[in-house]
Amino acid sequence: MSESADALIYPIILCGGSGTRLWPASRESMPKQFTPLVDPKTSTFQATAQRLVDTGVFARPTVLTSSDARFIVAEQLQQAGIQADIILEPERRDSAAAVAVATLHAARRDPESVVLIMAA
Repeated sequence: MSESADALIYPIILCGGSGTRLWPASRESMPKQFTPLVDPKTSTFQATAQRLVDTGVFARPTVLTSSDARFIVAEQLQQAGIQADIILEPERRDSAAAVAVATLHAARRDPESVVLIMAA
């Protein structure tokens, strides 16, 4: 894709973390980003993904998450009616490693991509 007003933004949702800081509302088996905290029907992860549905602005989102959370991510995306690429982290690391992987993924899709990194 060449640089123009029509270039899409490649959104990346970082969806890691163990969820132990908001215990008991959130726990390792159901981290905070997958728990309805603000809206009783929508998790913060789903709310973040829903901000990216304008296909005139955003390319298909990419979600980086742990292998433990992969089924929760897939289920919540399906509930929200959103399709996304899901990249699994082999082990928990800091955000820099996740951002590096995500930007490489976006660059493979479009070498001139503009990437938006978002926390779930």
